Amino acid sequence: MLVSHPDNMTEKLNMNSSTRQDTDSQFKTGDADSYNDVVDYFDRYTERFARHLPGPMMDLAFVQADHHVLDVGTGTGIVALDVAVRLEDGGKVVGIDLSDGMLATAIAKAERLQLSEHTQFLKMDAENLEFPDNSFDAALSLYALRHFPNPEKSVAEIYRVVKPGANIVVAVGSQPTLVSLEGIKAVMRRLGSIGRKTLGRELQACEFMDSLVEKHIPKNSRDEISAWTGEHHEFSGSIKELVKGAGFGAVRSVWKGQYSIIESPEDFWLLQMTFSSLARKRITEADQNTVEKLKSEFYQACEQVLGRNGRLVYQTGAAIVSGRKPLS
Repeated sequence: MLVSHPDNMTEKLNMNSSTRQDTDSQFKTGDADSYNDVVDYFDRYTERFARHLPGPMMDLAFVQADHHVLDVGTGTGIVALDVAVRLEDGGKVVGIDLSDGMLATAIAKAERLQLSEHTQFLKMDAENLEFPDNSFDAALSLYALRHFPNPEKSVAEIYRVVKPGANIVVAVGSQPTLVSLEGIKAVMRRLGSIGRKTLGRELQACEFMDSLVEKHIPKNSRDEISAWTGEHHEFSGSIKELVKGAGFGAVRSVWKGQYSIIESPEDFWLLQMTFSSLARKRITEADQNTVEKLKSEFYQACEQVLGRNGRLVYQTGAAIVSGRKPLS
């Protein structure tokens, strides 16, 4: 029987760990860079479809005027800038992201809104925060955790850098929960959608675009979503477990949804090109003829639905998970 030498086993483990780190780093960089060409659309659609979320998140975090607040995966700063409006002398919000385009837009918005005094935007890996322990009075994150290869590392890092007694509040895409009135309303809307889709009178983002992309553009070897997200698709319970696992207590979750009708096929296309990682990444790398065929089928389907007095719909939902770092 062959027995591996301990030194060889250690070397193999170190090599596997190094390979995994390289893969994760490449995914994070590639995912962040994929937004650089759609930053303006991302900002526009995030302001339009996520405007209802920063307020409840800040309330759950008990953000005060003199707080130092961390915004993880800040994007174009929708949360950070709302926090900055609440801050006074001594208060500061730091937004981190890996997308150069996102950060540039966030900085420009802060200057335009005269909020630069209370904001700082830094390029930083959410799974390796470059802050001392116990630096922040609260931490927020909107629609970012599912983009990380190892979100448990990010939540653990947030736990490290927030002060004892500080709150974490993260919002992630999630299916509705039946324990809330909003969840029941969302389920009823989905039932109506099923009927309209059966009659050819509704198309939904982003599933419609994703189905066309799957048909026309085969997947390449690169990952379009993180492995963790693929294993925990739209399951808010998994985020609660991450928050609990990092050490936060008093963990709870609320669900917020939004149902929007998109007025034009052009807007419907741009929306999905912006928010669907699958579509954004594959279409960007596809040849022009393939993209034109896909777009032709897309617009034809939209016109058929609208011709039947149907709807182009974007139905979203977010689980807002909060927790508190123990005082000791």
